[in-house]
Amino acid sequence: MSASSEGGRSGVGRDEVARSEAGRGAPTMEDLRAQAEDAREELGGTVDALARKADVKAQAKRKATAVKDAAGQATEQVLAKGSDAVRQVRDRVPEPVRAQAATARAELAHRTTTAVATVRERTPAPLLMTVRQVTGLLRRGRGPLLAAGAVVLVAGAARRARRSP
Repeated sequence: MSASSEGGRSGVGRDEVARSEAGRGAPTMEDLRAQAEDAREELGGTVDALARKADVKAQAKRKATAVKDAAGQATEQVLAKGSDAVRQVRDRVPEPVRAQAATARAELAHRTTTAVATVRERTPAPLLMTVRQVTGLLRRGRGPLLAAGAVVLVAGAARRARRSP
């Protein structure tokens, strides 16, 4: 821009226009620069706020962290209440009853182990291998199909047992 096009006056510079208009209440160049800087700062803050709102990933992370923290606190509360309940029950049960329960638990474990050993000794090896294969497949997630197959095998074995004298 040339000096003649500024302010509509020929041969007059910016500073002179600002000084001449300052007397009439018009803003000076410093005032305009300050206003522009204020507007830039305000716009920068607005842009930052919009960027935070638009950052869905960061919002999701914050929300996930908040939910995780809340779940952790809830878990701690439940565990604490559970521990308190166990202590209260334990305190109310007389010592002789607790001793009997421990003895019964040990006896049950022993009898279970003995029963499993007896079943293994008396079951034919081919049947044990089949059972192991079926249970292995069941553990790997082929449950419904293999359960149906096992039912068919057991039904067939039962039928054969009825037919033989």
